[in-house]
Amino acid sequence: MNVFELMDSRKSSFSKTDRVIYEAIKKFPAEYANNSITSICSSGNLTKSALTRFAQKLGYAGFVEFQYQFQQDLRSFDHQNESLSSADIYGKVLKQVSETADRDRIRALIQKMRTSGQVFILGSNLSRLPAEELLITLSFKKDIRSAIPDMDILPYHFHTDDMIIIYSAISGSTFQPLLKLLRREGQEKPHMVLITVNAKHPLRHNFDEVFVLPTSSMAESPAKTVLSDTFAFLMFNDILADLLAEEKE
Repeated sequence: MNVFELMDSRKSSFSKTDRVIYEAIKKFPAEYANNSITSICSSGNLTKSALTRFAQKLGYAGFVEFQYQFQQDLRSFDHQNESLSSADIYGKVLKQVSETADRDRIRALIQKMRTSGQVFILGSNLSRLPAEELLITLSFKKDIRSAIPDMDILPYHFHTDDMIIIYSAISGSTFQPLLKLLRREGQEKPHMVLITVNAKHPLRHNFDEVFVLPTSSMAESPAKTVLSDTFAFLMFNDILADLLAEEKE
């Protein structure tokens, strides 16, 4: 059993801090395999003891032993996938999203957009690109009002007929202030939609609808997992744009 499979098998017992480490390893495998523990702690805002406890939960004596095995696994994956190009990996992701997307649900989402007062679209880091692409797509539809608000200057008051669409691959920590705002007494709650590649996204219970998209596995391509998430989001947008084009104005 490699490190990825081992983490997946033990994640049900992870603490909140363990899950932060787990998600960070998924997102930046090379950093956690090769960088010094001091560097990892500094960049991830973690403590050495937290990393040690995480490694011990997986059965290792400490984080150094975990790193040694992780390095071996990454080298093994690289060797196995030498003939697998980026185009192969991303093409597979696009095909999987296209084949598994529930078009009836996406059509229903489009209809909900049409009846919404305002559609707010949010994404951070690599998820910002699909958010901006969706905004461009919707800008050609006169009956859908859409915008990407500044996360630092969010609308103080949303309405029940508004919609918020969030692209978030892993944890969505960037959106915690927004969710806190929506929990304020007297704040109307808009229709919330999460588009993610993480079926167990920690914020999923805050949303009315969750679209979970396939992406490349860590075992298949540890170094390309993050970009694969972006490709999955962009393919979802492409399907939505095609369904919009099918409809009469």
